[in-house]
Amino acid sequence: MKRGATRDEIIRATQELITRNGIRAVRVDEIAQTLGISKRTLYEMFADKNDLVSACLDDMSLRQQQHIIECRKRRSGNSLQKALKLMNEYIEILCKVEYSFLTDIRRKVVFAEHYDEHREFWIRKLTEDLERCREEGLLLREIDARGFAEQLLGTILELRLTHTTRDGIRLFCKIILRGAATREGIELIDRRR
Repeated sequence: MKRGATRDEIIRATQELITRNGIRAVRVDEIAQTLGISKRTLYEMFADKNDLVSACLDDMSLRQQQHIIECRKRRSGNSLQKALKLMNEYIEILCKVEYSFLTDIRRKVVFAEHYDEHREFWIRKLTEDLERCREEGLLLREIDARGFAEQLLGTILELRLTHTTRDGIRLFCKIILRGAATREGIELIDRRR
């Protein structure tokens, strides 16, 4: 048996398993076996499976947030293009995990806080972009940026859960954003083809 698997190694291995198979499908035995360690070693670092999964979700969320913040620093273009790029990032993240993982995280009460924090981060970032779009005259003034962001991100998740393709979700986002855009915004969206 391998000795001394680090906390990070355990978290990374568990992330790979839960995003591929779903939280409920992965057992502690499987995690330990994958790492070549004993269950006892796992339980020395994590109180139980839920504690381990929570650590994985925290780590995933932190890495995603850091990635988005870095991308935003490098992102060029107008605010409408930035909003589309952010939605595409969200779609990519959802498409990296299996449907069962998304279903499990939404349904299990113990992970509700993680789900809510993750969702709030995305809503906040998209709201910022949409508010800039409104300020620049690219989005209709009557659009409530936060409400629009909440509805759009919620629909994107539902589309992913119903097995809509990545391209189908992207097209949906473009159409919805186009419908909320001013004439100038529509021209910018249409030029992106």
